Amino acid sequence: MRLITLFRVVSFLSALVIGGPALAISNDYSHAIRLAVDRWLVVQKPSGFLPYDFNFLEDKESEPDSMSTANLARQAGTAVVLADYYAFTKDPRARPAIGKFLTAFGRHSLPIGKSRIQGLVEKTRILSMPVGRGKIRNALERLGLLFDKQGPGKVVSPNMDYSDAFTGTVAFALLTELRFAQTSGDASFSNLRQAWLEALLMLRIPGGGFRKFPTWIDPHPYADGEAWLALAEYHQQFPQDTRVAEMLASVDDSLIKIYGSDFNIDFYHWGTMAAAARYADSKEAKFLDFIKNQTNAFLDSKQELANYNDCASVEGVADALAALVSAGEGESELSRRVRAWITREMAKTEGLQIKPGQKELVFTNARVSAPRLKEFTGSFLAGRYELKTQVDNTSHCVSAMLKLQRQNRPKIKN
Repeated sequence: MRLITLFRVVSFLSALVIGGPALAISNDYSHAIRLAVDRWLVVQKPSGFLPYDFNFLEDKESEPDSMSTANLARQAGTAVVLADYYAFTKDPRARPAIGKFLTAFGRHSLPIGKSRIQGLVEKTRILSMPVGRGKIRNALERLGLLFDKQGPGKVVSPNMDYSDAFTGTVAFALLTELRFAQTSGDASFSNLRQAWLEALLMLRIPGGGFRKFPTWIDPHPYADGEAWLALAEYHQQFPQDTRVAEMLASVDDSLIKIYGSDFNIDFYHWGTMAAAARYADSKEAKFLDFIKNQTNAFLDSKQELANYNDCASVEGVADALAALVSAGEGESELSRRVRAWITREMAKTEGLQIKPGQKELVFTNARVSAPRLKEFTGSFLAGRYELKTQVDNTSHCVSAMLKLQRQNRPKIKN
């Protein structure tokens, strides 16, 4: 009887503290996350940006004093992750660093607008015509109907050139501000938030995704997924904004139709995170079905363990698992496949992080001495056989670990 009583007490306390089964992997990633963030906070430049990358064989950083479109997009993606870290940990050191990022994005922002005539032309769905797209784009440019260089919106460019103002970077700037403002209560950047939002709305292709650049009429999987995620999180915070709610409903249907019929690996992790946010908001079955179909297709394409850093994919898979658990499908066959893939991938990922004091890399038949490794403690390498790190390699890994840490953190039931 004593044993039975003890078992009941332990079971009750376990249920009280844990509040349900673990969602994903029970590893504690707090130390790995802290190592990476500590380095970001130390090496952030006066410009607000981080070192872009470093090649240990060549002993140099690329773009130390310049900024490419890819660099700016990856800086902005890292700011999003730092804001997520701040939201999760409330670490006060992160707040000023995020503020520097947002200030930098503001400096790199260009005004953008859309004339009434441009809006009417777009409503004809000419931007979605499958043929003659080059001619359509050139004609719109000659008529000044691609975009206006003035207006309420702002795009983010590395060099003050609209042709390099990637739509995904605008989405990341908006996401960073949303997460920062929600956690800190600081509305200092609310004007920029509204301007970046306006830009995303202007760059939407009616009935489709989002233009990759203001100077293009074509969408891109990254831009589509990143913009969808930004609008989804904006709607979570500002559900009373009916204009965004209506646009988001249209985006939902368009992207589910476009990418649901043809799996695209470049869209997968951004699109899955966006669909998971929409499912958390609405509990509509179409989002869960999309997540399940996309994740099955993704896992079918990942039979072998990749040698490269694949933390970006873990972000999407982790959110897929959270959606499945939320739907009561945490023990389904798909959930078991997801857990197995995450376990395998994260075991590799933990070996990619540069450890304190590390000066060499050890391979099966070789050792490579790289004394400068110790300066990059916390950073994640680009792959198992690569002597290179890049800002997004680390940010995707920190994001994936934050998601897994958040899912497995014990919660007290009310």
